[in-house]
Amino acid sequence: MMLRRLFVGSLVLAAGIAALGGSTSCASAPDNQRITIVVAPNYDIYKAQIDTFLNKRCGTLDCHGQQGRALRLYGYRGFRLYNVDAGLISGVQQTTESEIRANFDAIISLEPEEMSRVIAEAGENPDRLLFLRKAQNIERHKGGPSLASDDDGYKCITAWLRADPRGGTLSPAALASCEKAAKLP
Repeated sequence: MMLRRLFVGSLVLAAGIAALGGSTSCASAPDNQRITIVVAPNYDIYKAQIDTFLNKRCGTLDCHGQQGRALRLYGYRGFRLYNVDAGLISGVQQTTESEIRANFDAIISLEPEEMSRVIAEAGENPDRLLFLRKAQNIERHKGGPSLASDDDGYKCITAWLRADPRGGTLSPAALASCEKAAKLP
């Protein structure tokens, strides 16, 4: 009799644990067919206007040009992207296409949903993006402020975020700001 009660009690306990486990699970089974589309800013504008400025301003080894940063920038002034074919690239060589693409991807992937919203809204309220909030020291930035809203680099970046992601161009005023920003030491 005692053995029967223990067995029935074990069954009740096992059923309770199974029910509790099933009721607390909120995740559905993974769906390999589901994708999330992120609207990214124009890569060609980034490559031509933004990457050089960001590398000069933020890509040094003591800033975002070092391993371990959430926003890591690769380039000739800092950390180099390992090239499977060529190995390590020296610091005297110009930033490679792979490094520029990695930098672009790092900015986009920092806050992909928020970046998508900003681009979908034609660059409206770009300061919602973490990389701009930190650069302006709106949100704590270990390196302190590195951009201001009247800075040529900020004007260049925000013009890029407002440009049509499918092939837009920058206005002459925005291009002038980008050129001034890229000439910084």
